[in-house]
Amino acid sequence: MKENRPVDDLPPPNPRYGFRPPPLDGVRVLDFTRYLSGPWCTQTLADLGADVIKVERPGIGDETRGFTPPEICGESPYFLGLNRNKRSMTLDLRTPSGVAVARDLATASDILVENFAPGVMNRYGLGYSALKEINPSLIYCAISGWGAEGAYADQPGFDSVFQAESGFASLTGDPDRPPMRTGSPVIDIAAAMNASTAILAALAARDRPGPNQGVGQWVEVALYDTALTMTAYYGMNYLASGRSPVRQGNTAAVAAPLGLFEAADGKAIYVSCGTKRSWEDFARGVLDRPDMIVDHRFATHQDRNINKAVLMAEIGEIIAGQPRDFWMERVLRVKSPVGAVRSIAEAFQAVAAKERGMATAVPHPGGDVVPNVTSAFRFSETPVVQPVAAPALDANRDEILREVLRCDDARIAALDRTGAFGASQDKG
Repeated sequence: MKENRPVDDLPPPNPRYGFRPPPLDGVRVLDFTRYLSGPWCTQTLADLGADVIKVERPGIGDETRGFTPPEICGESPYFLGLNRNKRSMTLDLRTPSGVAVARDLATASDILVENFAPGVMNRYGLGYSALKEINPSLIYCAISGWGAEGAYADQPGFDSVFQAESGFASLTGDPDRPPMRTGSPVIDIAAAMNASTAILAALAARDRPGPNQGVGQWVEVALYDTALTMTAYYGMNYLASGRSPVRQGNTAAVAAPLGLFEAADGKAIYVSCGTKRSWEDFARGVLDRPDMIVDHRFATHQDRNINKAVLMAEIGEIIAGQPRDFWMERVLRVKSPVGAVRSIAEAFQAVAAKERGMATAVPHPGGDVVPNVTSAFRFSETPVVQPVAAPALDANRDEILREVLRCDDARIAALDRTGAFGASQDKG
């Protein structure tokens, strides 16, 4: 009996409305990325309509294809969630013919994105200095851990390393416990967003009339730099005062009441009332305690901060008297900045997620359907593309060679014989 999976109950994506092309229609991206930050960046560009050609290692591909279990259609959900709307081909960059194809593709592309360790692409003859000679308009984005230069440039590192090194992890967790990384890899994700923003800025500069028109450039995004900027006002407060901030747990030093409160049924809500109005609406309309508004201990922002422990304890006692849904009904009626603390399963089953169409199912070439988390972008005139499942390894090799490089069957066969795509894998 087939196991019931959440994906089996998901609706198809809403049809793409309108007839105008997506924002990046006609833009080609050569994608040499794997793992998370690079693929997230290039998937963003693909959602916006760019033709993203994902170049992968023969036989293995992006390492995240194997991040199973679970698996669906022979792929890991990790890979499927980062590579929709792309085309895949394999190239063996250890062979002259494989490098030659890569250079030809770079000549025919607007953007190249890679997240190898610094120096790897240079060793293959695919660094920016080499490629700008054959395509001066190329925008070349390098995503790395520590940046291309400096004492740490050749050091490996992943999201959690940079949460630790930047002080970001020191802000997460309870004051009496060790620092903690976030559950979601927020540094990887933020680096991907930074890279997408930088690429689009470079594209706008290249295509805008003026001295930079037609001129590509090298763009660098380092996870370390991203992590330090993600400390936000905590970093600024340290630079201004010399005092390193301490962990606040589920509260915050800047306002009250902010925090998590457990309801009578063991479920929790998170209250984030950092302004006078939000506090008063919460006290009056949610807690049904207008007396707390005029209580001298809680009357002003400063009073609530000074008496935070007492305030949070009193709110905790009130919230513990009723189940979570009781409070959330009041929250929605009053329009108070309070959220239900949900599991991932609850979050994807929530009314808001369903109304926004955030989870859908898309067909996979293997014959099944795979889950899809909808792009967060909404456009009135140039909507994002209709989602297509992440490609199987090397699925689009021949069509890319024919369409982009105008190769005929004889040329493709010759490249295959020379090992451009790895061990000979002629598809007939």
